[in-house]
Amino acid sequence: SSAVELTNVAEIFANRVAFAALKTDGSVVTWGDSDRGGNSSEVELTNVAEIYFNNGAFAALKTDGSVVTWGHSSLGGDSSAVDLTNVAKIYANDYAFAALKTDGSVVTWGDSLWGGDSSVVADDL
Repeated sequence: SSAVELTNVAEIFANRVAFAALKTDGSVVTWGDSDRGGNSSEVELTNVAEIYFNNGAFAALKTDGSVVTWGHSSLGGDSSAVDLTNVAKIYANDYAFAALKTDGSVVTWGDSLWGGDSSVVADDL
């Protein structure tokens, strides 16, 4: 891992083929399979409070309640279609994510067969 700066690390997270290190300053360093989250250079990973992951993607909950995702786009690495602000907590299964928002609503994204599309139950959430 000579290509990444791995000092002052607070916690490390791993999916099946990539790693994400949350540093003490709230920044994140990733390495491993670039298609599954090993390359997060395209997203802004500062002020991160917690990291969540599934088999192919990562989601970072930032200190301002926003969420940044990266990794395999169909497995949750691209959450641009959903509103991920005011998030309290994130949950992950093998291929999808669910975000519990501060107002009690839920937003999901990722593989639709694995729960990534909750529009069919939106009225109940």
